[in-house]
Amino acid sequence: MEAEVVVPIFLFGGTAAVLWKFFDTRHKERMTIIEKGLISEELKYLYGGLKFKVNPFTSLKFGLLALFIGVGILLSAFLSQMFFGHEEQVTAGIIFLFGGLGLITFYAIANKRLMELDQKKEE
Repeated sequence: MEAEVVVPIFLFGGTAAVLWKFFDTRHKERMTIIEKGLISEELKYLYGGLKFKVNPFTSLKFGLLALFIGVGILLSAFLSQMFFGHEEQVTAGIIFLFGGLGLITFYAIANKRLMELDQKKEE
């Protein structure tokens, strides 16, 4: 078989298998809860402890990552115009380089902010 036929089959088949397993497991879990006779108050107690903690730095992290990757793509486009020999290597290298720089910048900013918050709590 050719790749044009095999790749979509595996793509859609893999997605369908993952979704089927997810819903099947969820159904089995719910059936087990019903078999044990848990009522709604007990279910609220069982699932009530799940709290999602919102990280205020998440937007900063992904914003810096996107910004630095965008700058890397622009720089790689500029450099690939200057040096015609190794366009793919230059593009991939610069994108990863600037993505890493974005994450390091995020770490520095977040670490400084967390230290400031800790100092305010101590006072």
